[in-house]
Amino acid sequence: MILIIGTDRFCFGMTNTLKISFVIAAFANMVAPAAVSQESPAQAGAAVYKEHCAECHGEGLRNSGTSFDLLKLGADERARFDQSVTDGKGQMPAWGGILTPEQMDQLWAYIRSKAD
Repeated sequence: MILIIGTDRFCFGMTNTLKISFVIAAFANMVAPAAVSQESPAQAGAAVYKEHCAECHGEGLRNSGTSFDLLKLGADERARFDQSVTDGKGQMPAWGGILTPEQMDQLWAYIRSKAD
């Protein structure tokens, strides 16, 4: 913004009207609110699951029988899920420090959306 307003060389050859339009457009982009994602937590969780979990737990939560079936987690077992994902369990590595709390919430929303 400072470059646009304070540097005539940047606007060299532009008409004053074009300069003003350019500055207004730049300012509007600065103050416009960021686009809000219309993606639900479960949809976001599906992407996180695909990236981090599907290899072991099965594509689309279709378990192959070689790892824990996440669909068996009851709605009241969120603490168990959090602890297992954060600390790891058995052959599953710990994901604490890799997945954000928001991603954990999204994963849980995805699992619950498929279990219900």
